[in-house]
Amino acid sequence: MKHLKRKHLFILSSSWLIVNLLLYFFMGVKYAIDTTRFDNEASAWLAGTFETSYHFWYSGYIAILAICRLLFSSIYPSVLLQCIVSLTATLLFYTGLCRILKNERTAFIAAGLTILYLPIQQWNICLLTESFFISSILLFIWAYSIEDTRTKWTILYIMSIIATTLRPNGGVLLLALFILTARKILTKKNSLYIYTTGLLVLIGILFLLNQSTDVFYKFLADSFAKGEIICGYNGWTIPIETPASVSTSAGSIVKTFNLFIEQPLKSMQLGCCRFVALWTDVRMYYSSLHNIFISLLLFPAYLFAGIGVGYYRKIYPGLLLFTLVYTGLNSVLIMITYADWDGRFLAPLLPVMFIWSALGIQKMCLRFQIFQ
Repeated sequence: MKHLKRKHLFILSSSWLIVNLLLYFFMGVKYAIDTTRFDNEASAWLAGTFETSYHFWYSGYIAILAICRLLFSSIYPSVLLQCIVSLTATLLFYTGLCRILKNERTAFIAAGLTILYLPIQQWNICLLTESFFISSILLFIWAYSIEDTRTKWTILYIMSIIATTLRPNGGVLLLALFILTARKILTKKNSLYIYTTGLLVLIGILFLLNQSTDVFYKFLADSFAKGEIICGYNGWTIPIETPASVSTSAGSIVKTFNLFIEQPLKSMQLGCCRFVALWTDVRMYYSSLHNIFISLLLFPAYLFAGIGVGYYRKIYPGLLLFTLVYTGLNSVLIMITYADWDGRFLAPLLPVMFIWSALGIQKMCLRFQIFQ
């Protein structure tokens, strides 16, 4: 088994290097529109000025850029750092899955799918938060595989907090971890104290989100008024009436709730279209070759994931709960806000989904006596 594991690690490392070198050769380092604001904020930090809207949600990434600018007078070295972190996280993702699934071949398939799906790897050569964020998800899975001790849960919470400082939707990872923690506690104890504490924590989280995410509500209200499925793209819209003005004193969650109450059917239609746009990752403005590649790899992966869940849901109940909560809450977040232009919201979800795809592929291989 150790020989097989070393072989898998060599293949995964080589594949990761080949894929990322090819992406760099054809695409180079990508400097996006959003990169400018992160770069400017990093420079402002070095000058002692802090923008409150970025004080927490992107602080981890901005800190990395600030360190690179301080040491190298450029943010471009951060690309090398995020590539190193990505490769390391991918290999740890594999080793973690070996422990969770107790099957090296299934772990190898899941890690291999993560490498071969180019829309995931493309972020390693882009000056944005996505590469570090995806790596934090891979490292979270590795931490989840650690023996069930206090150290495991400490690392899980550290990884979740780091993810939250990289992107706002990292908060979903933290919320999913709260639910995993509650499941762990409630399987051992069943007291009014635990239920009360959990309820108070949930209320506290919702209160903080309601008071601190108004900037994201502005994106929601704007795209809702335009009927956009994908923010900024007017080629796919749903006609919708301009929402009535809502109380400016109310929090973002309250205003979002009021927005959907005002037009429930249109909101549901808009949300369902955004769900489809998120998970298909096929876009009218992508090239035909790009869409074909996505379809050939992604849609069969979904089919195998369904098979994996069907056969192994009772064997890995904790992993299934995390998968459903993490992907489900992220999907709801996109349905409320908007599907993105370039797959940045789907990419962090796929490594988790690919675990179940690998289980489904392994099951089919066993059924048809492949690799026996």
